[in-house]
Amino acid sequence: MILSEQLLTPEKVAKLFKINNRTVYYWIEKRLINYIRINHKVVRFRHTDIEEFIQKHTVRASDVDEVVDEIFAKLS
Repeated sequence: MILSEQLLTPEKVAKLFKINNRTVYYWIEKRLINYIRINHKVVRFRHTDIEEFIQKHTVRASDVDEVVDEIFAKLS
């Protein structure tokens, strides 16, 4: 149930990713990550939003290999 879920602060998300707090606010500004706006100053994140963000931004090694192959094919 969503109401029983622990919400994360931007600061906790920053600690989770070991990044600067400003980066999390940049993600919010650019709408790169889903969030809940509590009021005009306060935002929170669901654990599922963080998991979705990670899935969306995961680059698989096989994907990189395909891109490199395409680049070399265009250069040949």
